[in-house]
Amino acid sequence: MHEFVSLQLLPHPKSLDVTEGAYVIPANGRIVIANSTPTGILPAARRLQLLIKQTLNFELALSIGTRSMVQPAFLFNQDPALPPQAYEIHSGVTGVHVTYSSPQGAFYAVATLKQILKQTGRSFPFLTIRDEPDFGARGLMIDISRNKVPKLGTLFKIVDLMADLKLNELQLYIEGAPFAYESFPQVWELETPISGEEILQLDAYCKERYIELVPNQNSFGHMEGWLTRPEFNHLAEIPEGFSLPESMYYSEFYPDGLPMHPGTFDTEDPEVLKLLEKMYDDLLPYFSSSKFNVGCDETYELGLGKSKALAEEQGKGSLYLSFLQKIQELVEARGKTMQFWGDIIIQHPELIPQLPKNIIAMEWGYSAEHPFEADTLKFREAGIPFYVCPGTSSWNSLTGRTDNMLANLRSAAIHGKTNGAIGYLITDWGDHGHWQQLPVSYAGFVYGAALAWSVNNNLEVNVPEYLNQFLFTDQSASIGQLLLDLGNYYTLEATYHGNDSELSMLLRSDLDNLRIIGQLTAEHFDKLENYARNIAERIEGLALQCEHAELVLRELRSGVHFISHAVQLGRLKLQLAAGRDQVDRGLLAAQIHDLDLLLHEYRLLWTERNRPGGLALSTAKLVRLRGQYAALASDLAEPARV
Repeated sequence: MHEFVSLQLLPHPKSLDVTEGAYVIPANGRIVIANSTPTGILPAARRLQLLIKQTLNFELALSIGTRSMVQPAFLFNQDPALPPQAYEIHSGVTGVHVTYSSPQGAFYAVATLKQILKQTGRSFPFLTIRDEPDFGARGLMIDISRNKVPKLGTLFKIVDLMADLKLNELQLYIEGAPFAYESFPQVWELETPISGEEILQLDAYCKERYIELVPNQNSFGHMEGWLTRPEFNHLAEIPEGFSLPESMYYSEFYPDGLPMHPGTFDTEDPEVLKLLEKMYDDLLPYFSSSKFNVGCDETYELGLGKSKALAEEQGKGSLYLSFLQKIQELVEARGKTMQFWGDIIIQHPELIPQLPKNIIAMEWGYSAEHPFEADTLKFREAGIPFYVCPGTSSWNSLTGRTDNMLANLRSAAIHGKTNGAIGYLITDWGDHGHWQQLPVSYAGFVYGAALAWSVNNNLEVNVPEYLNQFLFTDQSASIGQLLLDLGNYYTLEATYHGNDSELSMLLRSDLDNLRIIGQLTAEHFDKLENYARNIAERIEGLALQCEHAELVLRELRSGVHFISHAVQLGRLKLQLAAGRDQVDRGLLAAQIHDLDLLLHEYRLLWTERNRPGGLALSTAKLVRLRGQYAALASDLAEPARV
């Protein structure tokens, strides 16, 4: 068996056959486009040309048409019989031949060639690859609304990674004002949003890489950023706000209940649709995409306020469907196909057949046990096209929840493929401050992209090796497994929480909330401390050669710092639970100093990849904790009163 049989490819192709022998790429060879009308293929050919220069340190000229005197090291040949995104690669004694149907397929072939060349250099193995995706749409959604709005350069880097992973759809989740709506400057004047002009640049950058930049703006629930403003408050279902039912939150974290700002539109107020029209007309012209994700998830107040009587008469589901149809009319009038989150309509399965057939349901769920199989079957039976939308499990986690992430992404892919999903969208949220650093999400991006391309061929794909070789160029070959391990500290906690971790909850809770400790014991904190210490030691052994290597190391150290601080906070709360006279004042003083250091580095790291707006809100709970530490220290310093 030839040594090249161990090629690491991600996504792993549908079919890979490696045989004995290798083609040595000649420095005087050419990249030849066999067709007479090569315009569409030029981006892929030029990408290969640049790749050869970067990897092999020589340039191959481009030629159009085959000639006897031209030596084609790489030959591109179109075959319209192939599916649009499919490609084939065959290498032998005459060179490397790429067959494609569309320019997009040729682009994906070059993405595969990139991985092969990085591993083999000039000695290109004799092989045959036949490949095409399971899901036509393979996307990534980045939350830019929970405080953290990435710089344009950061988004470009994410798009580059998406191109390497053969993803073809990007969504930037918008609620509130991370986008500069030109009709509403008062909404974002104190923020640093992404502008329409920047969207144009990003859209063009995506198109060059066969990625569709799909607008994503919530339009029903999650409207707190607008409905808490005086000029829009009257458009809320419950303008004064409401308390979430106890069944919908963790009561130990919110012992006094969970009050919520108004976040859901009044479906019967015609001014709501006029506001949405103006928002859409500010946003949509900057996107060339034919799709538009309007959100419409988690409409908590629907039927509980102004529409209560109507909901009792018609049913909440009917109210929801009616308003969704009105939004769909706005979207259709603007030439877009509507996507919407499917969590509310799935609670009313009898109404699913009444959905317009020209919309796309986005079936989301982020736990390993989410019922993708049952839910997607409901959409399939009703003839409603749908995506499956799992997540990276990075949010509310500090450094990820790896085992849950892997299982969630896998389940969505398996059941999505079985039940006919037309798309697979990897979601990366930023709830409660967006504390996780970007590298925490990379493993989810990579594994999700592999599954989206070919489920059965990538269930056991080597994610750590891809991270080591292609993303971080780690000479120690360690960071991939380290990132996966970093995200599994939550398995040492006392209680499993969906979309959360106990250490993250500790940092977000008030210092005097001792119920949050729950089942956590000193033994739990000892294990967590040892785990974090081991990860910290392993970080110092990494040998990254990637761009921004030192930044990545700092981000990893910051994540471990969050874990370590939360562990010590847990110990402090155990002492408080035993009585204030049991509090170790040295530990409290150390926590104050440590939190100052944590916040200082977190603020510095924030500005490396993200815009300054949102940073104060992101750190608000940590700043509050700092104040509560100081108040406790002051209280303990006072002499006991007789």
